[in-house]
Amino acid sequence: MEGPRPVWAVKVIMVIVIASIFFRCVSARNHTVGGPNGWDLASNLQVWSRSSTFYTGDNLVFSYTPNHDVLEVNQLDFARCRTINPLATHRDGETVVPLTNAGTRFFICGRRGHCTRGLRLMVQVLDLPSAAPAFPPAEESAASEPTRRERAPPPGKGDKSSPPPPPAAMGAAPAKSPGAEAHCSVGVRIGGWVWCCLALAAVLVMFSDLYLIAEFN
Repeated sequence: MEGPRPVWAVKVIMVIVIASIFFRCVSARNHTVGGPNGWDLASNLQVWSRSSTFYTGDNLVFSYTPNHDVLEVNQLDFARCRTINPLATHRDGETVVPLTNAGTRFFICGRRGHCTRGLRLMVQVLDLPSAAPAFPPAEESAASEPTRRERAPPPGKGDKSSPPPPPAAMGAAPAKSPGAEAHCSVGVRIGGWVWCCLALAAVLVMFSDLYLIAEFN
């Protein structure tokens, strides 16, 4: 009997599906709102939000008692602690809110007086950064050097101003900001996870091939 024809098609589809699922899992991060105390008046939510960085694909995890709830509201209702027309209401005690898009999200507690006492949260969601190359292309660096030299004004005969900086200082690269370094490290870490996931997917596909061969023999 002739073996199954679409074996390679099945392999490709399985690799793509499994790799995308694993990439989604490893790139996402769960943020427990408020830290150990959770969504509670005892938590300093402003300090907590400033100490965290939120990217698309992450999740906000609200843990709270029946004395609280979670309302997602617009910016105006957030500023006024208004609970009349929320965008979403959660009362299950363990709410997971996926951060699917970049932008600002606003959350308050709908119980009387809790929002005005500080039980509210504003979250700035950033796009997930991609890994940047460690060094610029050589052609680009060579092309930019004459440009920097042309921009330097010629010294006058009677000019007693300080001499131009040495070539090493002129060609020095600007210092990296901590945010840029963090973004690159995130991209590199995710890239490593993706390769691991692809390897695992390849192993699973190999076992599926063995299963198909055994079934058709």
